[in-house]
Amino acid sequence: MLEAVQNAFDAGASSLAIELDPTHVRIEDDAREGLADERLVYTVFLSDKAEDRTKRGRLGRGLKELIAAMDAARVETIGVTVVFDAEGRREEPNERTQGTRLELSRAFDERELREARALLRLCIPPKGTTLRVDGRALRRPKHLLTLGSCELETIELEDGVERAVAGVAPVSVYEPRRGQTPHLCEMGVPLVAWDLPWHVDVGQRVPLEGGRDAVPERFALRLKGLLLESMIHRYLETKDLRADWVHEVIARTPVRTSVLDAYVSRAYPRGAVLGGTRRANDRARQLGAHVIDASTLSQGAYLALSRVVETADDFVRRRNTELTGEPVEPDETQARFAQAVRWLARRVAGRVVRVAFFARDPSDAGLLEDANCDADTKLLSFNVRGPLRFDDVLDPTTLGVVLHELAHLDTPEHDHRFIDRLQHLAGLTARVLAEGGPELAAALRKGEP
Repeated sequence: MLEAVQNAFDAGASSLAIELDPTHVRIEDDAREGLADERLVYTVFLSDKAEDRTKRGRLGRGLKELIAAMDAARVETIGVTVVFDAEGRREEPNERTQGTRLELSRAFDERELREARALLRLCIPPKGTTLRVDGRALRRPKHLLTLGSCELETIELEDGVERAVAGVAPVSVYEPRRGQTPHLCEMGVPLVAWDLPWHVDVGQRVPLEGGRDAVPERFALRLKGLLLESMIHRYLETKDLRADWVHEVIARTPVRTSVLDAYVSRAYPRGAVLGGTRRANDRARQLGAHVIDASTLSQGAYLALSRVVETADDFVRRRNTELTGEPVEPDETQARFAQAVRWLARRVAGRVVRVAFFARDPSDAGLLEDANCDADTKLLSFNVRGPLRFDDVLDPTTLGVVLHELAHLDTPEHDHRFIDRLQHLAGLTARVLAEGGPELAAALRKGEP
């Protein structure tokens, strides 16, 4: 059916009517000139539009294939009717003054007719052309936008040979009607279903694979890339950016930096970093970053995003430098606190540690680090501008921070191993304090356990 539709569109018909029933298909248009040469009906590879890439047909095959699929056919054009039946092919004169009428005869089952009607309803007639299917005028889908000048691969025909060339053409995007599968279209004629959420209509010939039922992957990727660049700032919502086709474009095409920036700002929370080592990921989360799970990204997507997104390892190195703060010489209260921490480390964690103090205000993002642990050097550092009670190591919040950092002596990550270690230290501390009673608690507060 689409072969007849594209011929009528190319001929500039203002009206095209198609009727389907179990034994006949009738297709009639009102194009001013009809078929210029009746040989176009039956001569394979003869075409009157081979040199124009804005015409849909190619190689003069489509109409002949449509007729060959039937038991009988009549093609009426201006002044002549070509008849195909059991006796062969013959031509008869007629009084027709414009347009072309095809009457195709064959037994059609209900499934064929249903699929044909569904495919015809995917067509997007040119402005000024009315397409009727079984008497009902086809409503054009909702137009979203048109990209005026897109450079895409197209097809030109020279001496019967297809040549791939670059051509500039408009690309229009439409919202599918309810129940329709989005299709890639060629000047209003659906070619293939695809994984984008819209009908996309290319205003010039689209290259096809040998079976004419698929487009080359390179063409589809190029077109998807143009659509992403043009639509990401206004038409795509966050949920749209999670679609497979967006990831495919980012992973496999040279996307501009501005597009990647827009994608990251829309698809991920503020402060996103690319996942790295487990230790860096965990530390990045402690420092307030949102870690993008690298296992969910293809290598191509990871490399593309790394152009605009910091890795967790780089983020941690940078933030650790920013969060180091100025060293502080401990006063008397802080010195007693350090003595208590060292005793708890030996008694409940079985470790000898060093204790230091630093001064650091909250970052621009409001992040304030109370303490940190360097497991390699066994150094626990505490921020004197944080909320810790240096005059009372047994203050619940302060003791919790101390035990948290002691647990990091065994593992830098907040994994199950860390949780198990923290639970063990908390339980052992509770036991030691219970057994030591008020005397031990008082000694700890004085820094003289």
